[in-house]
Amino acid sequence: MKIKVMAAITVVVLTLGLVVVVVAAQTSTPTSAVNQNQDVPNHFGELISSAKASGKAITFDFLVPLVTGERVWTIPDDTAKRSVSTVGVDYVCFSEPWNAGSRERCTLFSNISSITFLK
Repeated sequence: MKIKVMAAITVVVLTLGLVVVVVAAQTSTPTSAVNQNQDVPNHFGELISSAKASGKAITFDFLVPLVTGERVWTIPDDTAKRSVSTVGVDYVCFSEPWNAGSRERCTLFSNISSITFLK
């Protein structure tokens, strides 16, 4: 009789322990990638600005080229003398020499399929 009572108590204690573990796992706050790396930009404009500020080359891959035949640009471009001039809320502009001045070419972020840069 004592063995049955001890077995029943053991089962109840183990069951309660399992319930506590399951409830704790379900109610814990998950750790997201953003919480792990606070340096991750919140939007595309911030990503471009931080890449530009790093001073390293940024490669843009466009869905529709801004210049015929040039779907991929690496900025700064010493040959074409292009640079990122403005980063807006939903667009980016590039500046390049043109005659005695400069020309601005702007595109929406939705026209950029990818950006690559070194951190």
